[in-house]
Amino acid sequence: MTATSEDVWTVVLYEIMMHIQKFVDTNPMDYRGKEKKAYTTGLGMISILCKRMIEDIKGQEVKDEHV
Repeated sequence: MTATSEDVWTVVLYEIMMHIQKFVDTNPMDYRGKEKKAYTTGLGMISILCKRMIEDIKGQEVKDEHV
């Protein structure tokens, strides 16, 4: 079985989500207060975007299988 571009994108997006979680957990810039809230909110938004993109990719794969 050969990996498709959809498979590669799914892995890349998942890895980005894992890195985002690491950044939230470690807070490498040592943000506090409102800055930390903005930092975690922004990273959370990117993570949600990645998740939705993965869902779109998986949905497209299902549609392609039925054609």
